[in-house]
Amino acid sequence: MNYTYLISTLVSIVDCHAMVQAVFPAFNGEPVMFDGYSKIRVIFDTPQTPADLGPLVRVELLPND
Repeated sequence: MNYTYLISTLVSIVDCHAMVQAVFPAFNGEPVMFDGYSKIRVIFDTPQTPADLGPLVRVELLPND
């Protein structure tokens, strides 16, 4: 089972991998999809606990398809 998280912000993300690393300190090269502006999807094999980066960064666990 995979766990897909959506990271979204109200501002433009410059370095998507740095943002994923900040939200998920255990990030180790898992698949990342970046829309080029403010949304990142990252897929983990195990559930993760995101760091709280404040109200401008939202993290959601997406339902499995």
